Amino acid sequence: MISAPLRSERLVIDRLVPSDLAALVAYKNDPVVAEYQSWPMPFTDDDAGALIAGDQLAIRAGDVLVGDLMIAAVAGSEHAIELGITIAPGAQGTGYASEAIRTVAAALFDDASVRKLIAYVDVANVASLRLFDRAGFRREGLLRESFEQTGGRFVDEVLFGLTRTEWSRADADFDVIAFDADDTLWQSEDSFQRSERVFIDLITPYVDDGIDVKAALTAVERKNLAVFGYGVRAFGLSMVETATSLAGDRLPIAVVAELVEITRRMLTEPVHLLAGVGSVLEQVGRGHRLVLITKGDLIHQTHKVQASGLAHHFERIEIVLEKDPDAYARIVTQLGVPPRRFCMVGNSVRSDILPVLAIGASAVHVPYHLLWDLEEAPQDHGHTFAELESLTDLPAWLTASTTAPTP
Repeated sequence: MISAPLRSERLVIDRLVPSDLAALVAYKNDPVVAEYQSWPMPFTDDDAGALIAGDQLAIRAGDVLVGDLMIAAVAGSEHAIELGITIAPGAQGTGYASEAIRTVAAALFDDASVRKLIAYVDVANVASLRLFDRAGFRREGLLRESFEQTGGRFVDEVLFGLTRTEWSRADADFDVIAFDADDTLWQSEDSFQRSERVFIDLITPYVDDGIDVKAALTAVERKNLAVFGYGVRAFGLSMVETATSLAGDRLPIAVVAELVEITRRMLTEPVHLLAGVGSVLEQVGRGHRLVLITKGDLIHQTHKVQASGLAHHFERIEIVLEKDPDAYARIVTQLGVPPRRFCMVGNSVRSDILPVLAIGASAVHVPYHLLWDLEEAPQDHGHTFAELESLTDLPAWLTASTTAPTP
């Protein structure tokens, strides 16, 4: 039905060959891989040989067999094709399945006679359900007790379908939606600005008249970025340095102790989610791979992610030293998607928008009512990008942006 080999960003899809037998037997016998399948267990060399002799396709990353694909004409139909996919355990969670499905779908729809692709997925197979959701397939129905698993148990299946028209629209869609964390998913700057006001009140009595304490703190933070990085600990150290440099011997040790205590309180504050965040991630995650990209202190950011209760939405969580084009390019490459299919959502034009646009990806700005001075972006950056009033507007924006009628 297709002319193998097919090539994508990271994969080659071609015919299974006799040298694939050992790898095929190994992953088909893995209980995790076989859980929702109907092949015999144990899966023997003869079973693998039958697949190799048939029409089954290999999915390869370099020279490594990472999975296989079934492509079959639907009985009684001249225009519909059924797909099935298996990914080896060590290659799961890499995005290979999505990449393979999209590559094969593109090749099949190159044939003008193919109007529709279908797939059947066990209702309990959450990973595969999300795979076909992300690939642009629609859930067309529930088939009750339609599939006999290994062991003779009958299970319900979801019928997925993807038409040629839907595919042409989905080709303009994003594979990955990445989210900033601080002031995009939960409050952050509120705490910094409250603590900054307390700092100014504490230090002002001990500094010379005419000194702008806030400006001095911002200058020290800017100087320390390359050494301390971002986050609460860096802020705490900069407060102590600013206080001692401005007040010198006049600064009571009790004030220094209070600055340390301010830092401690900030590190142990609960996470306050912004309105509607959980619902937005749930909706967007039905059709996209989700990634969290944040910068700052590794320990504190990890704690906030865990405390937020949102970690399960994300395929990947990245805590980076700096959000620059190199960092985003590395992440996009590791995700295995071209930049045009990656979209970043965040509150900072400087960190979440401009460096993403610089690598040829897309970005959506969702402003927060507070912004750190050092996150201010130049006014003459020369870029245009989407801006939403609220994160809750994102699902509708994604739908409107990717479902315009195809000429």
